[in-house]
Amino acid sequence: MSGTFGSHRAQALRDGRADLLSRGHADLSAAELRRTLCALYERELGLLAQEAGIGQASGFALIALGGLGRREVLPFSDLDLLLVHERRPDRELAAIADRLWYPLWDSGIGLDHSVRTVDQSLAVAASDVCAGLSLLDARVLAGDPDLGALVVDGARRQWRGQIASRYDDLVASAAARRQRAGVIAHLTEPDLKHGAGGLRDVQLVSALTLAHLCDGRSARPGDFAAAHARVLDARTELHRASGHAREVLHAQYGDEVGAALGVGDRFELARVLGDASRTISFTTDQALRVSCAALSTRGLTGLLHRSPVRRPLAEGVVEHAGEVALARGVRAESDPWLPLRVAAAAARAGLPIAPPTLGVLAQRCPAPQGRWPDTALSDLLVFLGAGEAMPPVFEALDRSGLWERLLPEWSEIRDLPARDRAHVFPVDRHLIQTVVLAARLITTVRRADLLLLAALLHDLGKGRPGDHSVTGAEMVRPVARRLGLDDDDEDTLARIVRHHLLFVTSISRHDPGDPATAANLLAHLEHDAVAMDVLAALTEADSRATGPTVWTRGKARAHAALVAACRQRPSGRLEVPDVPAVEASRPRGKPDVVVDLEATGAGTRHEVTLVVPGGGRSLEAAARVLAFHRLEVVEARIDLRPPGGMRAVLTVATGFGAPVDPRVLATDLRRTIDSGLPGPMRAALARATEHHPGDTPVSVLVSARSDGDGVILEVRARDRPGLLAQIVTAVLGAGARIDWVVVRTRGSAVEDAFALSGPGAVLSTAAVVEAALS
Repeated sequence: MSGTFGSHRAQALRDGRADLLSRGHADLSAAELRRTLCALYERELGLLAQEAGIGQASGFALIALGGLGRREVLPFSDLDLLLVHERRPDRELAAIADRLWYPLWDSGIGLDHSVRTVDQSLAVAASDVCAGLSLLDARVLAGDPDLGALVVDGARRQWRGQIASRYDDLVASAAARRQRAGVIAHLTEPDLKHGAGGLRDVQLVSALTLAHLCDGRSARPGDFAAAHARVLDARTELHRASGHAREVLHAQYGDEVGAALGVGDRFELARVLGDASRTISFTTDQALRVSCAALSTRGLTGLLHRSPVRRPLAEGVVEHAGEVALARGVRAESDPWLPLRVAAAAARAGLPIAPPTLGVLAQRCPAPQGRWPDTALSDLLVFLGAGEAMPPVFEALDRSGLWERLLPEWSEIRDLPARDRAHVFPVDRHLIQTVVLAARLITTVRRADLLLLAALLHDLGKGRPGDHSVTGAEMVRPVARRLGLDDDDEDTLARIVRHHLLFVTSISRHDPGDPATAANLLAHLEHDAVAMDVLAALTEADSRATGPTVWTRGKARAHAALVAACRQRPSGRLEVPDVPAVEASRPRGKPDVVVDLEATGAGTRHEVTLVVPGGGRSLEAAARVLAFHRLEVVEARIDLRPPGGMRAVLTVATGFGAPVDPRVLATDLRRTIDSGLPGPMRAALARATEHHPGDTPVSVLVSARSDGDGVILEVRARDRPGLLAQIVTAVLGAGARIDWVVVRTRGSAVEDAFALSGPGAVLSTAAVVEAALS
């Protein structure tokens, strides 16, 4: 064919794009540049098609796919075009195609093209997920509009009709793409197109919305559209700055792109894009989950359909259809702590929060005011201690605006890029990862609650000028008071945050085996044994969360040596629990079981007083009966020394609903003491307390008693139903006598102390208990 046909159109395209990208149009915003480029391409392609013989009655249609189809034309992206025909002869097809494609090749604009019939187009879309997705954004640019509509509308109807059979392929393709490209919010050089939270995710949400599987909305109306525009603008400016079709935002272009978008330097740009991409990623995850749930119900007939079971998880919180939702009748308007309770239940159960529930919590729940109640702090600690199940729930709270209500200081570090290249995460995500890793270490410390709070807050000062350790220590004090910590715990938490790099600097600058190094470290901590204990675990979690190059084998060995040296010094030893003072008198007359239960005024928590004849076996029976009636022991002071039998004052939590009648509790306790736990109760308790070996870390320590002969057995474990009964059974099985017990539950971490005497009060008892709980 002649090389001159359409040359003027090629020149117009080439000159038009060059003019728009010249300095004379540098004032065009990213959105204006895309609109102008789109108008240029549509005009010239329409004229070129008309000159090539593609008219309204020609039997041909030129269809735009990709960015031009979505009207999201980027400066150096390829044109993706489909020429549709009505089964024309090959010679005629070749002539028309040559007139169309050659000028576009001559223009210097990248071209991805194909020539197909309607049936061929739909067949390709049906066989290939990516091809099917591309046709969902298609638009007819020129030619026969009815022929073009057969492809465009047919592809959309086909997508809706076949989505059930193609859904698994769609999800697998998206997961593979995200795995290859990474998470935009976590990368210093993110892939704005393919990464999790990028433009491909936006197209995925659009495709699921078109299939009527979700509504495509984010937790906060308007956020998704704004996030999409922000990432798209950044990719547009990346093209303009680099002069090439780029998807990865390399650091060398960060400042220029940030300036063009008016957000500042590359660090501020990373923060803005991190926030936008997290909104996109979260909305995409929600859309996938909602879509999966919608598809799972489509195949059910009316006769087979059953309403999903609503399983109670916490007060006012239920599991419904695999998601965490609010129970019927819950008044969110009067409960500022409901979001925390929902989050704790979701993290503990490993379930997502239902999108409508997030909406209700965000719109109706009031912001917390004043000092937190004990139950709210406990819910926060349960949430933080959930390990790998915590980050997805945190993301739901943060994207919905709920997390900032609970911790307003978080806004200063949200999506804040780390300046140190050793960090693989932004500051806020680093803190969350530190919490996840600290949750694995809660049984290695006496104060698991301070470890989790320090992990969450230790870098809070990075959002302000100055030394972030010093600033963070100042910031954490009002937070600690708000959370309800006492003065001593506030001082300890601030001390930990102030010196959270102390172990790292001590190891790097001094010999960890030198006694002077340990002495100097303890002096900096003001000989606070709890701070040292927690800081040792925090250092490991913080280092591991920073990046793979930080926590090496050599540093781990040096750290362990310094921790051991600190614990050998008198000031580095933790005190054992005090002997509990229990005021619970037995009525005169025949020994009997006395049970008193009253609400403490803090939600589902109640105080239980027990006076029971006997010793350790009575405690074992009481623990089993309490577990059967789903009364979780939060705190307890139990005295089993003669002659008064067992006297106990316990704080228990029901989780949800009203507690058992104390008369029923007393009857069950008498019967269990006399003849053991009845068979049906024993079977129900076994189901409720089922434990999978190895899924709960346990630490058992033994030290000498200060109040007499014997040992103190300290058990640190992750809480679970029936744990107290299991410990008592193991101790009695080892032949030890239990004199008194102190129980303390901090969120999901249990710290129990048993004063033992008799022949079984030996070091080997610890191994027996640890084996029974593992």
